[in-house]
Amino acid sequence: LASSGTEGRGVSCKIADFGLAVRMENMETHMSEMFQGTFTHMAPEVLLEGRVSKAADVYAFGITLWELFTGGKPYQGIPRALLGHRVAKEGHRPSLPLVMPEGYRALLKKCWDQKPENRPSFAQALEELQ
Repeated sequence: LASSGTEGRGVSCKIADFGLAVRMENMETHMSEMFQGTFTHMAPEVLLEGRVSKAADVYAFGITLWELFTGGKPYQGIPRALLGHRVAKEGHRPSLPLVMPEGYRALLKKCWDQKPENRPSFAQALEELQ
């Protein structure tokens, strides 16, 4: 799950699976021994343990929602070597603009909660977006 934009003028959201296709029930997880995906969109549990789940996808969705609103790239200025530690251990997330509507802000915070069990399902996130 990633997005790419051009100077904030156009955003193209892409949802894809690059080889980690396994059928999982709601609360199941899959352990991966290799990093797959966009580093800036990886949930803390993926960075620390390689544990992917629907909750990890919701985390990535939250980062993508931030990109859609801001037109920016998350974590600019933070060296990649430090980013994993900052996100996984220190709970660092992209800054939320003051002009962001409170409902959108609250949804982002839920989507990128440090604890996977606290993140909403995609159905809950969709309901909040409507």
